Amino acid sequence: AMSLGALSREAHEALAIAMNRIGGKSNSGEGGEDVIRGQTINDVGEDGKSPTFPHLHGLKNGDTANSFVHQIASGRFGVTPEYLVTAKQLEIKMAQGA
Repeated sequence: AMSLGALSREAHEALAIAMNRIGGKSNSGEGGEDVIRGQTINDVGEDGKSPTFPHLHGLKNGDTANSFVHQIASGRFGVTPEYLVTAKQLEIKMAQGA
C-alpha cells in the first residue's frame, strides 16, 4: 500500500486504473481516496481525456480509479460510508511498526 500523499494524486489514480485493467488489486493506503474515484469513468472523449479526471490521459470509458483494497487506520479521520462501500476488500490497520 502506498498512501495518497506519499504519491501524487495523478500517480495514485493512474496506478489504480492500471491495476484494475489487468485484474490486479491496488491498495488505497491509509491516506484514503476521493469519493469520485468510486464511480466508473464514462465521460472519456476520443482523445482519452475525461472532464471528471482532467489530469489523467489515456483513459477509456469503463475505467475506474477506485482501489480494490481500502485501508483503514485507527487514527484516520474521514472514513465515510461511501469510502467503505466502494471497496472490494477492507484492510484494517491495527498498529504500525517502528
